[in-house]
Amino acid sequence: MSLLLAIFGILLLLTALLLAIKIGVNKTKKEEEVPTPVIHASGIYSIIRRSPKENISDYKPSQEEIRKYLFEKTVNITEEEKEKIITLWNQHLEANILEVESGDKEGIEFYYFGFKWEDPVCEKIIKKGRFVTREQIFQYPYIIPPFHLGCGCVLYKYVGKEKIHETTELGMLPLFTNGDMIKLPDWKEINYNCLKGNL
Repeated sequence: MSLLLAIFGILLLLTALLLAIKIGVNKTKKEEEVPTPVIHASGIYSIIRRSPKENISDYKPSQEEIRKYLFEKTVNITEEEKEKIITLWNQHLEANILEVESGDKEGIEFYYFGFKWEDPVCEKIIKKGRFVTREQIFQYPYIIPPFHLGCGCVLYKYVGKEKIHETTELGMLPLFTNGDMIKLPDWKEINYNCLKGNL
């Protein structure tokens, strides 16, 4: 009888031990599954940087929206020029996303704005050399150009040896001031300079 009680006690103890191990393993798995800002953020301390391509469509007009707008709006340009504006939008967006993805592979922390062609719409708002951090791009993907139809604004990786906030380069000022974002142009504004030459 005492032997039976001892075996029953051991089985009960083993069951309790296995149950405790299972609960501990499940808890560890759940903790691992919860994304933490350090791992999924794309700033200075990030381990994994997500491509802006993942959710850029939430902030930029689709090709169908652009096409509908251009072909329904009466503008003094040909259908061929309208198609060129659409093509340039797509190419420009893809090139800027690729610049960020390329920078992620190199561990780039800062990006600055420049202009591929004259753009009076953006030049009034974003001065050449304004910079943003990779963390800001992660938090606000809409700061990736193009901002409007025919936008000439582009993002460039900052590959200087010193940190951009330590540099005294003329014009290298942050796009965000006191955490506030400047008002970007309406995407429907058209810069016809993009149609000049073979861009």
